Amino acid sequence: MTAFTILLGLAVPSLTAANAAANFNLSIATLETYGCDSTCQAVFDYAQAEDRTLFGTDFEFGFYATASNFSRSQPGDLLKFEAIDPDGLDVINGMSAYRFQYTSRDLDGSPVPATGFIGIPYTSFRKDQKYPTIAYAHGTIGVFAGCPPSTTPTLYDYTSWSILIEKGYAIIAPDYAGLGNNYTEHKYLSFPAHANDLYYGMVAARKAFPGLFTDGWMGVGHSQGGGSVWKLSESKLLQTGAAGKYLGTVALAPASKIYDMTLLGVESLSQTSNYASYDILYETIWLPFAIERVFPGMSRAPFAETLQNRTKIADMAQACNYGIMSLAYGLKPLDLFTSAIKNNTDFQEWQDMVAPANGDKAGEPMMIIQGLNDTAVLPQITVSSFQDACRYGNEAHLRLYPGMDHSDVLTASSPEWLAFIDGRFAGWKTPGNCSTITHQPFDVAHMVTEPEAAEIASI
Repeated sequence: MTAFTILLGLAVPSLTAANAAANFNLSIATLETYGCDSTCQAVFDYAQAEDRTLFGTDFEFGFYATASNFSRSQPGDLLKFEAIDPDGLDVINGMSAYRFQYTSRDLDGSPVPATGFIGIPYTSFRKDQKYPTIAYAHGTIGVFAGCPPSTTPTLYDYTSWSILIEKGYAIIAPDYAGLGNNYTEHKYLSFPAHANDLYYGMVAARKAFPGLFTDGWMGVGHSQGGGSVWKLSESKLLQTGAAGKYLGTVALAPASKIYDMTLLGVESLSQTSNYASYDILYETIWLPFAIERVFPGMSRAPFAETLQNRTKIADMAQACNYGIMSLAYGLKPLDLFTSAIKNNTDFQEWQDMVAPANGDKAGEPMMIIQGLNDTAVLPQITVSSFQDACRYGNEAHLRLYPGMDHSDVLTASSPEWLAFIDGRFAGWKTPGNCSTITHQPFDVAHMVTEPEAAEIASI
């Protein structure tokens, strides 16, 4: 009997609950109390329905509950493990997927349970039959426990991690602590915590599949995940070698300096009548959750009353992806922030605490991909963070894609960043310095694009 067979025999049984863990209905009276009029209600209902399709209505509370042996565990310990029924998945053909729960560290360094999934391609084409492995960090999906990627039929693939599976890479994909398991709140955009989840997820995955993965591994992430792998690249944990040999990083449209981007976003939105076409408008609903979970006693003065009321609706509904962003539909820039957002010491302290490219040195090279039409992660901030990283002595290679928005850039740039990954696993040397290249599209007039904010803005 193989070790894998024994492990599956000990796996946690798949428990199907009759109740949802997120995207709850709210009464009209409740919504009206918090200033959500009939238009707001209609848009929110539509978006909630989209999220119920994405997440489903049954949540496996048994699996996501904190493991009974958590209190006796150490970071990197494997707590739970189960194969995911392929009949319930809508993912790339030929792969096998598994959920796991493991011990990570929270932002303050305390042990915390985290969950995620492991994706294995059909077969390995290496002589040793091992899989080259990527720690994949997902983009924003939610801030509440009922919103983990590993519970969705698609495993939250938006032509993102599946690109790696197609190339033969196994992926270790944390949900991030606080998504899935409710032991702690999700510290959204607090990148050191997400970096911990990636690192310890890799350690735990090696325990789930002993000897299956190559010693070398890389970090690849998009958006929130882009900032997460960027911060991972700077982590001193990589020096221990417990997760294997780290080879480098690909940060795709990475969030980095959130306060700087907020200030630029406020300025940009206030200077255009077309603000509804900017995805950053809809993403502002996430921001109070992000900072208040680190500084719960901070003043809410930077947040306009309308924004505060919309976050209360999101909290009561435990709204995930589309639902929470839809609550910004129809809002004007003045509905989001007050003048107290400027020169705000809480925001600056939070950014200094969690942002990548803030003085730390990475040991391996990084490729940064950025679309120049991105309205979610503003290109100016990515370029500035890249310049900071280079100033601190890091090797980083910035690749800019005119005409590409936040998710478009994943596929448009994939030949380049996949070649970078292939080269790192092959042991190819890199220049050791920084570089910038701006690519040009073959036929911009006929190029297929999809603005990031189009779906919500057009409702």
